[in-house]
Amino acid sequence: MNTNQVLKNYGLSDEETRLYLAGLKLGEAPLARIAKDAGIKRSSAYLIAKNLSEKGLMGNFKLPDGMRFVASPPSLLAEQAKKKLSEINEIIPELKAIQKKSQFNPKVTVYEGKEGYIAIANESLKKPGSIVRSIGSLQKIYEIVGQEYDHDHYMPERIKNNIRIKALYFKKEITEFFPSTIFTSEKNNQELREIKFLPENYADSTHILIYQNTVAIFTSKKELMAVKIESEEIANSEKNKFDLIWSLLK
Repeated sequence: MNTNQVLKNYGLSDEETRLYLAGLKLGEAPLARIAKDAGIKRSSAYLIAKNLSEKGLMGNFKLPDGMRFVASPPSLLAEQAKKKLSEINEIIPELKAIQKKSQFNPKVTVYEGKEGYIAIANESLKKPGSIVRSIGSLQKIYEIVGQEYDHDHYMPERIKNNIRIKALYFKKEITEFFPSTIFTSEKNNQELREIKFLPENYADSTHILIYQNTVAIFTSKKELMAVKIESEEIANSEKNKFDLIWSLLK
């Protein structure tokens, strides 16, 4: 285990970590000596030592020949962590109440770039046994995230979590850009997928995912933007619209 990284995760900066470790190594010592061992400029060491002191991790005392600094024992780190955990556990019920209350307020998040598209798609995989509704241009989405993401990550995770997908695509797009072996009835059954085709005169370049209490709208590569709406009311409305279209199509 990387000691420096653990201390950084604890909340110490890189320089605070180095000064604290040097202090442990040297014991009671002038700050200039501790700073030198830590590879830190003397001019910066006093501020860093002050920060450690405020965190309870370094103390100092005065001798006739000058100030001495000493790092607090490592056991104090565990004691402080336990105290923080105890305090967090005490307010968990309050935090859950706030979260529950906030879920009734629609939340809109805008993402830019490929990473945002993938983040939203991954989020749709979090509820095993659910249904993801997908409508729009599959080709335009693949131009951004790539077929490899779907075939190597999204689809295997979806199948593993027993998440079915109901998709409304454009037949011309499917037949022109994808091999005929991808969307056969047998493959669709194996991959927990149902597909129906939208009229070609409604073809566009956007794509929509409806899952859980979320509606996500993806633009094409031209605008490269995704909008995620988290709202139970809006999601239910869009699910109903999707299901209506689904029922009307052959």
